[in-house]
Amino acid sequence: MWKSIGKHFKLPNKLTKKEVTKRFRVLILGPANAGKTTLLERLTDSPAGASIVTRNGKRIEEVPRGYDQRGIHTIDDEITYTSNPDLVFHDSGGFEAGGVEEVEAVWQFIRKRSLASPLQQLHAIWLCIPTDNDRPFGFLHSGFFSKPTASVPVIGIFTKLDGRKTKIMTEVLGPASEPSDFLARAPEVEQKVAEFVNRLETQFRNERYPPAGFLRVGNMHEVTEQSIALCNQLLGATMDALPNETQRSLLHLTVWKRNRRIHTIYVLQR
Repeated sequence: MWKSIGKHFKLPNKLTKKEVTKRFRVLILGPANAGKTTLLERLTDSPAGASIVTRNGKRIEEVPRGYDQRGIHTIDDEITYTSNPDLVFHDSGGFEAGGVEEVEAVWQFIRKRSLASPLQQLHAIWLCIPTDNDRPFGFLHSGFFSKPTASVPVIGIFTKLDGRKTKIMTEVLGPASEPSDFLARAPEVEQKVAEFVNRLETQFRNERYPPAGFLRVGNMHEVTEQSIALCNQLLGATMDALPNETQRSLLHLTVWKRNRRIHTIYVLQR
């Protein structure tokens, strides 16, 4: 992936003041408890509960952790972090219900923001699909993939692989097991996890307008080299899918140049 990024990504020698003041804006889709909040905290190098939510330019006070729960907010609310205020997120509360009104609200937001001014423009959509859920197919029945998202690419993120691994480990070993059994059966468990996610990904790829890229993440609740590397992979997949060099430059400036941990690993991987 990093080799392909190096081929098409070239930071302009000079950016105008207008370009520098732009913000990179992401719509994050997914049900409650899909790992969205944790993912954003790792990506922005922020502690738990550090999100800042604004509505119509005014901050919403005392926003609880798990802000992605249905009914707490609207899709137009802006979610940012002090560590990187130029990276803006919007959360689709209620979209997982699959109702006509919820899906239409998402489509209206995408249409409006894809044509908005540079400062308000939507650049990417991250679709979080929790793999620890035994019924992760709600998106496939929502009608979301029945039409294109204009110039806004969608990245499918299979989250909570650690949760799926725990489920399968329990099924394989049963309640009465010794610690040595975990190590002996680990390859079998990993294979079953991969098979489960492969089936999921195949179904999403077979949709009329599938995501432009896919990523698999787990164990994102702690800051580790693995979690930071996964953040880099998400950024890389997003950059690969962006339609032009201006947006790729903007992503580079608003993320890699603002987060030392992520930028350091990015440079090493290049």
